[in-house]
Amino acid sequence: MGASRAPDRLGRSVWWRHGLVVLACVGAVVAPVLRNRDSFPLSTYPMYASRGTRIETLATAVGIDISGAEHRLSLATIAATDDPLIAESFLRAAIGAGRAGALCTQIAGRVRSPLVRIEVVEERHDLVARAKHEASLLQRHVHAACQVPR
Repeated sequence: MGASRAPDRLGRSVWWRHGLVVLACVGAVVAPVLRNRDSFPLSTYPMYASRGTRIETLATAVGIDISGAEHRLSLATIAATDDPLIAESFLRAAIGAGRAGALCTQIAGRVRSPLVRIEVVEERHDLVARAKHEASLLQRHVHAACQVPR
């Protein structure tokens, strides 16, 4: 009779070990949320966790063709990146330092026809309308404009 209980005890022992491992993993995942602290390797991504505003000013650069139509430039063309936060930070730094004209010239050197002009701008947008692909532009300020070299 004692031998038949041994597998039972072994099974419970394994179950408890697995249970503790699962509990520790769940605790590690939940801990940053409970502590409200961002840390590696577990993160709560606090920069995205707070409620933003509906109206926001975005720095960007746009291309203008010969008919005056505006064309959005790629992040690679604007700032040699594929990250929108890096590109916008790059533009804001240039605008803030008074280097929008120099940046405009650099961007113009990277684009080709049919664009004839580049503008470094700050635009105020309704972000909800923008996310819905509706008209969102509320205000636009051109910091620099330059011709695209032929």
